[in-house]
Amino acid sequence: MAQSSCPKCGEHSFELKENSPKNSNYKYIFIQCSNCGTVVGTTEFNNIGKLISRLAKELNIDLFH
Repeated sequence: MAQSSCPKCGEHSFELKENSPKNSNYKYIFIQCSNCGTVVGTTEFNNIGKLISRLAKELNIDLFH
């Protein structure tokens, strides 16, 4: 199986870093190289799917019928 590597330094270890980009109203989680900090991806800070499921449950709405 292939191993993920940083496109800048070639390292194989990554970490998550919370960040609020300039002029953004939202936080993001950056997936970055743990060696040099090069960002290789982002994901939302809040898991929207989980929040929607929780709200639907509280409102007795079946999302999967």
